Amino acid sequence: MTTQTPFNPTTYIIPIRMEVESVNGLKIDSLLAALDTGASYTFIPWDVAFRLGYDPARSSRRQRIATGGGIVYAPVITVHAVRALGMREENIDVLCHDLPEESNLDGVLGLNFLRKFDINLRFSKGIIEATRLA
Repeated sequence: MTTQTPFNPTTYIIPIRMEVESVNGLKIDSLLAALDTGASYTFIPWDVAFRLGYDPARSSRRQRIATGGGIVYAPVITVHAVRALGMREENIDVLCHDLPEESNLDGVLGLNFLRKFDINLRFSKGIIEATRLA
């Protein structure tokens, strides 16, 4: 199955809608995230993690990341599922890190989600095609 998601090919980032499921899978929070092939991990803000029943402060796993403000160690949590580009991936690790307010984004959709799919960015049509890998 291949899905198609529209995007604006003239912007400097590719914002997409990303949904994160709660600990029990019953609640969903919808975020505006940047599709980022340069990010190893998917990021969600701390407040979203808390709202969905996760506690990043209790995670023993940390990931070193470089930010505009320097090096930080972000907690890694495993969420019930992430949905984006018409696809859903269960039990996926995400980093809890707040992006700068001026970014106007809530999170980042990174390679740990994207590598599960063949992704085709069709800039001439403003369409992202996603097909799950076997």
